[in-house]
Formats: sequence, C-alpha cells, structure tokens
Amino acid sequence: MRRAFTLIEIVMVIAVAGILAVGTFKALSALFIRSSKARAVTELSLVSQSALDQLGAVLYARVPGSVIGYDPSDGSFDAIGRLTSPKPVLEWIGTAEESLKRRDYSGFVDMNASDSASGVLVSPESDGTRVDAATRLKFDTLTDVFAADRVRLVFAGSYDLGAEEDASVSAFGWHGGAAEKIYDISMDGSGAITLNASPPYIYEKYYLADSAYAVARAKDVNLSAACVTALGVPLSEGALLLFYDYRPWKGETFCADSGGTAAGSVTLLAEDVSGFRAERVDRTIRLSIDMVRPIRGSTPVHISKQKVVF
Repeated sequence: MRRAFTLIEIVMVIAVAGILAVGTFKALSALFIRSSKARAVTELSLVSQSALDQLGAVLYARVPGSVIGYDPSDGSFDAIGRLTSPKPVLEWIGTAEESLKRRDYSGFVDMNASDSASGVLVSPESDGTRVDAATRLKFDTLTDVFAADRVRLVFAGSYDLGAEEDASVSAFGWHGGAAEKIYDISMDGSGAITLNASPPYIYEKYYLADSAYAVARAKDVNLSAACVTALGVPLSEGALLLFYDYRPWKGETFCADSGGTAAGSVTLLAEDVSGFRAERVDRTIRLSIDMVRPIRGSTPVHISKQKVVF
C-alpha cells in the first residue's frame, strides 16, 4: 500500500500550481490596471470639467476686448484675436459681476441727468457704497475700493457692436500700457459717478472692472514667488494656476510674473495638465484642456475637454 507521493507526482503538482499562480497574478495585475485606469479616467474627467467650469464662470464676466495672450519670457502680449505666435499665459479684465447680480449698480448711465462737462454721471438704481462693501468682501480688503483705485469704469462703446478689438489692448494698462480707456472713478450712495479723467466719448452702458485674471501652467511662471510658495503644496510643471486680485491699470501684474509690480493671489485649479489652450472663435472664447496621468505597468491615461465661453 502506497504511503507517499512519488517525485514525479510532486513535480507535476508544483508545476501546475506555478502555472495557476502565474495566471492568477497576470489576471489580478490586469484587473488592477483596469481599475486604476477607470479611476484615473473618472478623476481626470471630474477635475478637468471642474477647472473649465471655474474658468468659464470667471471668463464669462470679462470686459469684452480685454482678453490677451502674454509671454513672461519676453514681455510680449496681444489681443487673443490677433496673436501671431503662441503665448503661455491667458489674461483678461474681470467685471464686478457679483455686485451687478446683487443690483448694487445697473451698468447704465442716464444721459439726460448726467453732466459730461463736469464729469459727473448718474447711474440709476446704483449705490457706490454697496459696490464698495461687496468688493471689499470679495477681495478681503479694508480699503475704500474707489479711493484706492481698485475699481474702474470701462464704457461699452463699440464692444457691444462687435468690434471688440478696435482699441489697442494697451488701453487696459496691460504690462506697462497707458490704460487710457479704463477710467478712474468714484461712486457715491446715490449712483453719481465722478470721472477723474475726460473721456472723448460717454456711452449709456458701462462695466465696472475690479480685477485682472491670468491662467497659466506652473512651468511658465515663477514658482519661487511668495504667493505660489504660500499654497503649501509641491507643484509639478503640469499644475494649472489661476491668478487674481491685481490691476494692470495701476501698473500691477500677476503675482508669479517675472517682471513688473507683482500683486494679487493665486489658486490651484488642477494638476496633471499637459496642455491648456484658448482661442477666440467669432465672439466666443474656446478653452481646451489636456490631462495625462501615468499608470504603473501600463500606458498613461489621457483626457481632453473643451468649453466655449460666450
């Protein structure tokens, strides 16, 4: 009667077990890779959509004609519709959209009640005190926003007629520009707007500009800037950053620019961004974002999304 396995039987059992183990390992590895890819696709899809939605909301409240492409390496810039070479930074002037939605100001001038000779305009259903309070809260400042030149006025003029880029973009003060078409003002509680300059034309519609914005990948800006290091997180070249709370009409530039009077703050929109593009199509801005995340043991996951901002 046999009481033990033969050597051949033992070898066969070990061989079969090894084959089963290798097959199981490969199956589990493939399952792990598929799971990692599915998780990465879901995360990148959510992050890219969130980043585009945030940018779209801020860009929607832009001053028409103020959107530019800028290259920090040589200081060159131009309107987004006239670019002849790629620029790594997208910038624009934002309006006091929150105050407009709260009806702190109407955005219109009563031409009959206004006195262009003295530079005093009447804006019905407007309250400069409320605009001041809302802007202080928005940018966390205690300073009177009109006295500190933190809010300026831009007349709609030809912008609403479709000619968004009739005037030079330097008229907004970009990177040393003259800022001759964005007017220093004060507004009292009755809606009376005092112009501290004499514009050649006065229009019925106006925008209140309260900040400039810039978006760029980390590889294209100064990562040693205090505002960036204050984020407290290590940034890869693929980090997408949004800069705000700076005013070109005061000679300021975004806080991680390599030249000029840096000011304002920054927030992190997304990581793993391999490409970000913006282009003007008719009167809309088309944003595109590409995101790539490496997957161990497999090819990277790639996501591309677009958003049109009217």
